[in-house]
Amino acid sequence: MPKFAKPILVAAGILLLAYAFAVLGLNIYLQSQGLQFRIREAAFSAVGTPVTIQGAHYAPWSGFTVSGITVPQTQGMPPFFEAASVNFRFAFLPLLQGRLAVKEVTVNSPVLISKNPPARKPAPPAETPVATPVTETPAAVEKLAGAVEITVPEQPEASRAPAIEVRRVNVRDGRAQIYDSKGGLILAAEGVRITAEVRPGGRIAGKFDIEEASAGSSVHPRRITGTFTWKAGRLVVPDIRGKLSGGELTGSFELDPATGFSATAAVDGTLLKTLAEDAGISADGAKGRLFAKGSMRGTPGDPESITGLAEIALQEARFQPLDIIRQIGDLMNIRELQMLELKTAEARLAIRNQQAIMENLVLESENLVMDATGPVGFDGKMKLRARLHLNEKLRKDLSGLLGDNFQDSERAGFRQVPFSVTGTISRPKTDLLDKLAGFRIGQDLGGLLKNLFRVPAKEKKDQEPAKEAN
Repeated sequence: MPKFAKPILVAAGILLLAYAFAVLGLNIYLQSQGLQFRIREAAFSAVGTPVTIQGAHYAPWSGFTVSGITVPQTQGMPPFFEAASVNFRFAFLPLLQGRLAVKEVTVNSPVLISKNPPARKPAPPAETPVATPVTETPAAVEKLAGAVEITVPEQPEASRAPAIEVRRVNVRDGRAQIYDSKGGLILAAEGVRITAEVRPGGRIAGKFDIEEASAGSSVHPRRITGTFTWKAGRLVVPDIRGKLSGGELTGSFELDPATGFSATAAVDGTLLKTLAEDAGISADGAKGRLFAKGSMRGTPGDPESITGLAEIALQEARFQPLDIIRQIGDLMNIRELQMLELKTAEARLAIRNQQAIMENLVLESENLVMDATGPVGFDGKMKLRARLHLNEKLRKDLSGLLGDNFQDSERAGFRQVPFSVTGTISRPKTDLLDKLAGFRIGQDLGGLLKNLFRVPAKEKKDQEPAKEAN
């Protein structure tokens, strides 16, 4: 071994030992009650409610990690926020100077669950007893005040604990769910990733990436990206982009504590077949593309304040009509009633009074037209007033089933019959068949057809023929 090797090894050992002691001392400091109290205090200041922390540890390769974080919600409801762990990487030079400067914070597997509690009727005001005037001496007043109130004098600026400085925030594999007061899902997101920089003046700017989202239970956009800024409670997301059932999704969002939220969205070229399949609706034979645009504004947590407008159009659309119309088409072997080939498909909706108002819906094929107006609640319940317009050719084809309820139509060469659509979006009901036939049939055309075309019940295979009587 060369002569200079031994001193080098000794020096390296001393440095390694010094580093180990430094790490040990830093670990003890970072796990101290004083520092953890400051972390909880900073978290309480940020979210406005106490934060539960299960444990904390420090490792040179990963930094300071706080695990098992929970932010409670109203009693009887799931936690508002949970995270498997939050990792802090500190800047060491400010740390030696007594300042907590965090180079990077990474939140791992956070879960955000927000549910508006159901509205409760206010309790009747309690009767206030009439107070009897009492004369107090100054000494008695001081004694009473000292017994019921403790005043903490405000610390001078120089003696306050310094705030924790954060320069960069990351979110990995996040999940969020927002419910209404009745437990219905409003919005959900999976695979959320966020990277943000904390800039001077408390302004946060960053970008996000969401693997999949759900609006209600029927719309499922994917690969959503965008940028955002946040300052003093004001959130601005100017450039949302994503994929929706084979089409492009764009939009924007803004939330201001003083004025509420506003949002815009547009859909370009979404495939009807894929959209229906994603929503769990039968899409046999469907084709065409959907184009839509809309806007909405209101106050979060106040459904009555939400207003909006949406316009929807279909291009080269083909899909199955209402089951009753399709069943009639099957019975009469009329292709057009089995599958609608639409020349025109347009809808205009206005959002107000906790429901979407169908201001105008028009579906037009070669020989029939259907239009409708009426409300569709946020819970999916419908109450539409609709009309079915048939031209002379189709009325002749259906002459064996049609009654005399048809009325004049503003469309030349057509006559129309009014009907209603109720139930929910996923399970609609209609009295169309009753109106077409001119008498009460009910919702189940299949049951009517079984009665008209009875099929003898098949004998069981293991049933033996009856023995002849002797």
